[in-house]
Amino acid sequence: MQLKNSILPLLSFASLLTATPVPSLSARSEAGCFEVTQFRDSGSPHSIEAQVYFLVTDASTGVAATCSANLAIQPTIVTADFPTVCNDTSVVFGLEYNPKLPGYWFIIGHLYNNNNTVDTGSLWLGGDIRRYNDPLNPNGDYDYLNFPASFSVAYNRHVQEKPTTTSAAAGTSPTA
Repeated sequence: MQLKNSILPLLSFASLLTATPVPSLSARSEAGCFEVTQFRDSGSPHSIEAQVYFLVTDASTGVAATCSANLAIQPTIVTADFPTVCNDTSVVFGLEYNPKLPGYWFIIGHLYNNNNTVDTGSLWLGGDIRRYNDPLNPNGDYDYLNFPASFSVAYNRHVQEKPTTTSAAAGTSPTA
């Protein structure tokens, strides 16, 4: 009987509590994947120019883009600030060097649905820089980032939910 006297008030109090939804959590959905193919980041023989180049697709949204960036730099590995725009302007990427690790971070994003949905993902590419030595022409040697030409980048999707009413539409003011 004493246990019943203790539990009943607790259950009564618990029934008064209700869960409050958290908007930022409801705006997220399950992760998808970008498929990257033909990836390369290397110098060019007989040139001080270097290029990062790849194709990206996402079967869930139907996006397909060609992305590239060129730099005239030494050493011949390209970095690109995020956001660097691809040929489909809704797709952006970045390839940034981190000297503390050292290595390269690859970041990719897709903004769509009137800029209300964004898919973004990143991947550590490491720092394995190798040199291609042209045995017939020493001027044809170049450095490259040793990473597979095809890979997947998991992403998170964020949907910016529009408010159902605004203070102006509701006829209220912020000070009211």
